[in-house]
This record gives sequence, structure tokens and C-alpha cells, in this order.
Amino acid sequence: MLNKKSAILNATMEIMEELLQTDDVYEVLSKCLDIIVDLVKCEAAVVWIADGKQERLYPLFHRGPADITGVSVQNGSGTEGQCVTNGETILLNDTDKTDDFEGSVFDGNGFKTNSVMCLPLKVHKKTYGCFQIINKLDTDGFDEDERVICERMAALAAMSIDEMGVELEIPEKKNVLISLKGVTREFPSGDGVVKILKGIDLDIYENEFVVILGESGCGKSTMLNIIGGMDQLTDGTLLIDDKDYSHPSEKELTEYRRLKLGFIFQSYNLMPNLTAKENLQFIADLVPDPLPVDTALEKVGMAHRADNYPSQLSGGQQQRIAIARALVKQPKVILADEPTAALDLQTSLEVLDAIETIVRNKTATVIMVTHNPEIGKIADRVIKLRAGKVASIKTNPNPLHAKDLTW
Repeated sequence: MLNKKSAILNATMEIMEELLQTDDVYEVLSKCLDIIVDLVKCEAAVVWIADGKQERLYPLFHRGPADITGVSVQNGSGTEGQCVTNGETILLNDTDKTDDFEGSVFDGNGFKTNSVMCLPLKVHKKTYGCFQIINKLDTDGFDEDERVICERMAALAAMSIDEMGVELEIPEKKNVLISLKGVTREFPSGDGVVKILKGIDLDIYENEFVVILGESGCGKSTMLNIIGGMDQLTDGTLLIDDKDYSHPSEKELTEYRRLKLGFIFQSYNLMPNLTAKENLQFIADLVPDPLPVDTALEKVGMAHRADNYPSQLSGGQQQRIAIARALVKQPKVILADEPTAALDLQTSLEVLDAIETIVRNKTATVIMVTHNPEIGKIADRVIKLRAGKVASIKTNPNPLHAKDLTW
């Protein structure tokens, strides 16, 4: 009991410090959710926010087994909707014994909601949304102490929304460009197999900047390689532009990589015997409707180095040429695998600024794998992988600019 009370006190102090250090209500909500998940040890969690008319609820941040970014629910429906409508905590520890329980948005594909706690983000008579905590791990359900700390977190979060006077922004509805459903990847190992991806469910949207984070070996690069057609999934479904690429033919794969994808890697892979302009022209000649080479160089601030060879360019300049090379194809998707890992801070920021410009001008969707969580602050969404699964998804309603980052 003493340890639990100490944990509750520490969690309260942690969020109070966050309130003092930031005026960004989204950071407060995200931090609260992280604290709750780490404290009560649950399988999934969501921050739901209500639209201006209190008609529907939308997920702002979530952790769990599936991507629910594009989902919304009718206010008053389900435990989350009932919580917001009534402005009261709902706690169910055995959903099988609750006749009117409607399940959760995560249910399906092997996931079942067994216990759930919803806590209103309420100040006075106004409810902004709720925290929804699903499936307490390793026990029969949530206890009274956990209800108390979660209500405290929700109250502090609601107070911060109210005091900052922020109108929470409903996530923009976008078209799905890439969809992974139940994607697994296994590799032979001795007498058995090693499973790197263990069921990835994720949607990626048109003209968004997605950063994939996670520890080494969690499956980041494997997932990127599957999306990029450089590796094949073992099981599941990969849809791109509504076309099934789960098991494409060699011809389909070649056409897909040539026409729809651009690549940026840690190593620049420029042809040393060609100038910057010639490196781009070589790629432009492979596609039917390329961006003019001079225009691509201008977009990354390298028009003045068009006639230089890679050996005459710094690492950051070479990486910007590599970005222009990806851009010249006018692809729908640009995949970037640790593009700043070999660069210093200032050069990294210049490269990230070039990538940011691509997305903000709605030129392409960018999916970037990185070990650096700071880069996630400029993304539209941050996807964290852990042990081959999606661990959390965070939406950034107000992404920072690259020039504002530091590490």
C-alpha cells in the first residue's frame, strides 16, 4: 500500500511539474496519458476529445494494438461517450458480466476489452473529452487507488485545458494512402523462426509526415522495407492507393518502386562520377512525368551546387541532393531511414527543414524512421514500435518547425 501511495504522489508531482514547464495543452494531455499507462499498467489507452457541438468524440492520442487515428464515435455511445455525456467516471472490471457493454474501438483481430475505466476531462459543467484506460494487466481489474490517481490526472488535465483557454482541434480527416493490417514478418532461425513484426495495424495518410520511433530490433526498418517493396511480409495485408501489394509480382513491385516511391537513406548513395544535377537527371529519365531537375534542386536549396560532384559537397549538402533525387520522381511516398544519423545538429536541422518543406507543401507523404525522439516534434504523427507491435500513436496538432528543434 505504501508503494502505491508513493507512486500516486510521484505521478501527481510529475504532472504538476509538466504544467509549470509548458503552455502546450497537447503536451500535458500526452504526458498525462503516458503517466497513467505506466502507473496502472494497461493494454490500451486513449485521449478522446469532443467536437465543438459535443456530437462526436475523436482520438487525439492513443496507445494500443491498432491504429484508431481515423475513428470517431457518437457522443453518448460506448463507455467513452457515456462518460463525456454524464461527466462521471465509468469503471467496469468484468465486461462479460455487463449486459449493455458495447465493447471498445480496439475490439477485433484477437483483442477483447475485459476491463475499462473512463474519466471525464471536466471543469465545472464543461466536459472536453475523457481518458479511456483499457485492460488492466496482470490482475482482475482496476482498484480504488488506481481510480483515484486516474481521476486526479484527468482533473489536472482538464484544469490545464480550461486555464490555457485552448480550443482543442479535431484531427483533420485525411485520405488513407497506405494501410497495414495484421502484418507479420518472420525469418528462419536454426530449427525455428524469429518473428520481427508481430501484427502491425497502421494507416498512413496522404500528405502527412510520420515519424517511426523505437529501440533497435523493434521492427522499424523491417516495416519501412515492407512498405518500400524491399522486403515481403509473411502474413497480413498491405494496401497502397487501394491496391493490394501483400504479395506483388516482380513487375508490380518494380513499377511501384519506380513510380510511387522516393528513398532517402543514412548513406547518400549518390553516383560519384556524376554531378548533383546529373544524379537527379539519371532518376528523372526513369519516370514519365518528373519534376524539372532545376526545380527539385531549388526546393532543397541546392541550385547553386548543381554542377558539383558529391566529393565537392559536405554530408548535409549530399543528403539534400539525395532528397531532391527522391523528389524529382514526384512520388506519392518518400521513405527516409535515419537520414540525419551521420550529421551534426546544424546540418541535421537543414536536412529536416528540407523534408518538412516537402510535406507542408503537400508534395508527398514522408515516413521517417529514426532513433531520435526530438525529430518527432515536427511530425504530424509519431508511431512508437515495441517488440514488433505498435505501442503508441501520438498526433501533433501543432508540429514544431525543424529550426526550433535541439538535442
